[in-house]
Amino acid sequence: MPKKPRGQNLDERLKKELDQMLKDGYTLSPISRSTLQRKLGLSSRSTLSMPARADIIENARRQQLHQAGLESSSKKRRNSAQEQIARLKQKVEELEKDKVNLIEQITMIINGIQAKGFNLEELMLPLRREFK
Repeated sequence: MPKKPRGQNLDERLKKELDQMLKDGYTLSPISRSTLQRKLGLSSRSTLSMPARADIIENARRQQLHQAGLESSSKKRRNSAQEQIARLKQKVEELEKDKVNLIEQITMIINGIQAKGFNLEELMLPLRREFK
């Protein structure tokens, strides 16, 4: 049976697990002492209630809730206008990048078709919409 983490080793594993839970987000991996106890393979939650560890867990929990747009009571709060604008700007940038990548891929496909000597108009005919 593997040794249970203790001391500094436990602190390091706790921080790594909290980082992963923050990346996963609130919906996939909500931070709580009981889930951390299970993930770290501890038999008791009291190890996690030491003041330093409790503070680390609580700070990570607050950060995760804030990222999810929740208050510390786990109730959904309305994002401020600035947060909404920032999130939408980020989404627009991601979509612009995706659009550019797709255009590049389509261009490469078209160039490949033309390089092989196929009739592009004839091959693309089934993809055209029938305008009535």
